Amino acid sequence: MRIRVVLCLMLILLCYGAFAQDSARPAGERRTFGYGAESDFNSAFVWRGIVWSTRPVMQPSGWVSAYGFTLNTWSNLTLSDPPESVHLHTTELGLMYERDWKKLRIEPSIEAYLNRPPAEIEDPNTMEGSLKLSYPVGPLRIFTRHSLDVLAYGGSYSGEGGVGYEAHFTKRSALALNVRSGWASSKFNDVYIGLGKAALSFIGVEGSLTYHLKPSLYLRPHFEFSSIADRRLRAYLSSPTFVNFGLAMGIDF
Repeated sequence: MRIRVVLCLMLILLCYGAFAQDSARPAGERRTFGYGAESDFNSAFVWRGIVWSTRPVMQPSGWVSAYGFTLNTWSNLTLSDPPESVHLHTTELGLMYERDWKKLRIEPSIEAYLNRPPAEIEDPNTMEGSLKLSYPVGPLRIFTRHSLDVLAYGGSYSGEGGVGYEAHFTKRSALALNVRSGWASSKFNDVYIGLGKAALSFIGVEGSLTYHLKPSLYLRPHFEFSSIADRRLRAYLSSPTFVNFGLAMGIDF
């Protein structure tokens, strides 16, 4: 609880600083250096189509970017007393690099998961290497992402692909939608679901509306629909189909 209060106070102070900014940044400007923070309140915790908790959570994050590299941290904090569940309490540290080659955007990354499991439940820290590729086709952007565990769960692989759309209605507001599907190896499904079967894991739709109150301060209501596609995997999950609603507040300098 003390950690949650401190994080909320830090975000309030940062947002106050954002309100004090008078200079505007042109939309779409690529910056050599940037940083930001966000608090995202969600009705549930959903990760790669898997619902870890149907209770409200807060997911604070922060990032620093320079010369194409982004260092970020993210954490999942429960807002009520949840049932004891593995994989629910986690902090993520990541380093990502972004580069455009003609129209193709290439984003390799490495992410460390620092877990805080309940007593007497084994959930070791682990690390994934990922590669995301995206390419614009008219007003849409086609993307795919592939992740491979390189530490605790060697051979655990998951991937996803889909198409996204983003439109700026005004200088202050932007709508984003994407449709995606995911698949995973038998090792991934064994670790995170309990059934060692390679399968098309999920299909999903995400949408968000970002509104800038100030050039560096924004609100982002969003929703996510996901459904586990494989019939056998669905039998192992209490909520194979779910709709998650959230509201994020953040700053981006």
